[in-house]
Amino acid sequence: MPADAKTLRMEGRKALIEAKGIAALAEAEGRDFTPNEARTVQAAIAKGRNLLEQAAAAERGPGPDDDLKATLRQLGDDIAPSGDGSFRQGRTGFHERASGASKASQHPRVKAAGGSDWGSKVRDAVSGSAGYKGILASGAVPLTVPLDPEPIRIGVPVLALRQLIPTVTGPSRFGYLRQTVRTNNAAPVARGALKPTSVYTWERIDDRTRTIAHLSEPIARQDLRDAPSLERVLDVEMRLGTELSLEGQIINGSGSGENMTGIANVSGSQAQAWDTDLLTTLRKAKTKLEVNSFIEGAAYVMHPNDWETVELLANNEADYYLGGPVQTVDVTARRLWGLPVVSTTAQTAGTAHLVNFGLATELQLVEDVRLDWSENVYDPNALGAGSGASDFQRNMVRFRCEMDAGLKIFQPSAIVEIDLTA
Repeated sequence: MPADAKTLRMEGRKALIEAKGIAALAEAEGRDFTPNEARTVQAAIAKGRNLLEQAAAAERGPGPDDDLKATLRQLGDDIAPSGDGSFRQGRTGFHERASGASKASQHPRVKAAGGSDWGSKVRDAVSGSAGYKGILASGAVPLTVPLDPEPIRIGVPVLALRQLIPTVTGPSRFGYLRQTVRTNNAAPVARGALKPTSVYTWERIDDRTRTIAHLSEPIARQDLRDAPSLERVLDVEMRLGTELSLEGQIINGSGSGENMTGIANVSGSQAQAWDTDLLTTLRKAKTKLEVNSFIEGAAYVMHPNDWETVELLANNEADYYLGGPVQTVDVTARRLWGLPVVSTTAQTAGTAHLVNFGLATELQLVEDVRLDWSENVYDPNALGAGSGASDFQRNMVRFRCEMDAGLKIFQPSAIVEIDLTA
């Protein structure tokens, strides 16, 4: 073995022995790594791996210490999080509790809105970079969703409004053009004759994003440390709450104060009055978009109670209007007259909307859903009336979930408000 390779291997062994010594001490004392020990172990592993790789390169072939490298890999695996955010248990005996939460356990609406990978990031922060238990005094995890809506596949239900809306990132203040007049006068014209003029009018809209946010109640650090359901409690509850509030703004935002202008309150939209029965009314709304060539990519937005009424419609023979030659109602795929249906409590019961979201709307994000946590909050009545304490003093942590977004409505005439009350 060349002298330099031998030296590199000796140094690699020393780094490995140092890391294993710290691990053995922590295991013998029945405790987790301290922050300093964690940093030292990580540095030793990185150094050892680098030195062994250099030694192998110097020898121009595999060396005799494959078992040493295997042990090193094992050591690294023991204290590194796995791909799903849990910690693997190795033969060296030091490991962190694996969380039972996974992306599969997320709320369907959360996954439909793009899902998130922050659950594993929070667990990493809770467990520490090398497997020791402990949460940061404060921190933040950004949550991302795909910016472009995916095509809605036939047979697959739409679970969240954001699946239908194109999304871009940009500044908190923005301007865009909203079409207010659309008169198409195109026609065949003889040579030399005057061409007709179509009328297309746009109005400039200047707007800004709004912050949607909420806080959690104080949570004990001990619960977060053990955290078998951290992802479910925080990811599902806080993100879902933010997403539902956003849906409410997209549909019903008044445009005043800190409210967006939603599709129910934008001027220039179309209206469909009650006509004969529920299915007829909903079908006539579809016609309003068809005559303007806005139907491709459109979807109904309904309150769950109204969608239930649609599903339970039956003829005089008590046969439900499910399937059939025209696919009036497709419960499995959640389709009505061939179009997707979004069922959300953000929609007012008794009213529905049919919207070509891809054409009519766009969501501008300054910051997508973000989770912050801190223990630097003082509660003047934490220990009883007039007896205050900070979260730090009580060993508690508080979470905040928020996003900064704005809604653009380019084509109000691609929106139909439907009256579902007879």
